[in-house]
Amino acid sequence: MMSFTQDLAERILRGAAPAVVGLDPRVDALPANLRPDAPPPERILAFYQAALPGLAPHVVCVKPNIAFFECFGAAGYRVYEQTCALARSLGMLVLGDIKRGDIGSTAQAYAEGHFQVADAVTLHPYLGRDSVDPFLHHCREERGGKAVFVLVRTSNPGAKDFQDLPIAGQPLAEHVANAVTAWGADFPRHHGYSPVGAVVGATWPKELARLRELLPHAWLLLPGVGAQGAKVQDLAAAFDTRGLGALVNQSRGVMQAFSPTDPQWLSRLQQAAIAFADECRTVAQSRRHV
Repeated sequence: MMSFTQDLAERILRGAAPAVVGLDPRVDALPANLRPDAPPPERILAFYQAALPGLAPHVVCVKPNIAFFECFGAAGYRVYEQTCALARSLGMLVLGDIKRGDIGSTAQAYAEGHFQVADAVTLHPYLGRDSVDPFLHHCREERGGKAVFVLVRTSNPGAKDFQDLPIAGQPLAEHVANAVTAWGADFPRHHGYSPVGAVVGATWPKELARLRELLPHAWLLLPGVGAQGAKVQDLAAAFDTRGLGALVNQSRGVMQAFSPTDPQWLSRLQQAAIAFADECRTVAQSRRHV
């Protein structure tokens, strides 16, 4: 069984687009004719059962955001698990957007639980190395070859409140980037990349080249395309000359690319997924001529 990073790199080298679609289900955006009288968790599952098979040929990875499932309680979390299992059964990698960060046995419990469901997860590093170690344990190939994406430079406007603070002559985000590089140094690299990746908001293209420099062996997850205003064509600096090293994420632009009353909603979603994948592939491949 291949590790997340090896599997990801080899799929992209074979022609897959470095595209991630976020799964952030909003009940008011679901197709109106899809089990309209069912409880919200059942409607969400029905949506993904219909949508994900059409997404799978075009998207290498999905990123379910656990908050949009957990808000429905235990039933919602079951749908999160079912959605992850469905995506994996269709051949897509699953990056659980859980943004966990705690210490000791709590972090260990989070890691044990979430890596049963997802191939990779997002983490925040505010509590330091010991909050990340239990997750890194699962990144060892003998423990499953999982991966983590640590929040370095987030896509929201408030990122500046802390991430730009100067510390010893560098913004805090750059110190976190250096830590991510150090945390990944003890792992074997597949096609040049470790399983310790970084979240770098696509909404900050001017900082992207600098963070790529500080994170030479980290896969970069680039959220913020579409509704948050970032553009795929501005992200070329994240990729290496083989088109590897970054994953571009979009959520609403694909999964809400239709009116809830549109009977052709599934076709609209598939067309949006194809267009997004093509954009990502074009930008990644543009680096091959550098």
